[in-house]
Amino acid sequence: MSSAPAKPSAEVPKSNPPAVASVAGNGATGSGEVENEQPVVPDSKYAANGRRDPFLSPVVSRAGGGSGCSTGKKCLEIGTINLRGVVHAESGFIAVVSNGLNKAYFLRENDPVFNGYVVKITGDSIVFQETLQDRLGKSFTREVVKKITTPAV
Repeated sequence: MSSAPAKPSAEVPKSNPPAVASVAGNGATGSGEVENEQPVVPDSKYAANGRRDPFLSPVVSRAGGGSGCSTGKKCLEIGTINLRGVVHAESGFIAVVSNGLNKAYFLRENDPVFNGYVVKITGDSIVFQETLQDRLGKSFTREVVKKITTPAV
């Protein structure tokens, strides 16, 4: 009698996920109810379709202000510049300006500054083209004219 060896079952029994017993909040020790808790997975497939994200603020935050740089003509902010004088040279006018720390700089036409550039220098004034952003982050430009400030004696 030749008998074939017994084949182990190829099917693995499926087990149910562990059950968690819920405890009533009214002081009872348990009512025997069992719930299957499934982890909640947030839907991460948000499609903007050209709309703004409702969870991001549309207002642009400005941390501390300031130019973030320390020296040089390119670090001068137009709002803090004072025109001290104008020199007439062969190549045109040169503006003598000072910053908030009373340090002097010489500017010529088309020289860049932190938030713009010099458009025109006349005998008693300097004209800047300033680039600004509104609270929503939209850029716009404006002309700023600075005149010579004479100290009171």
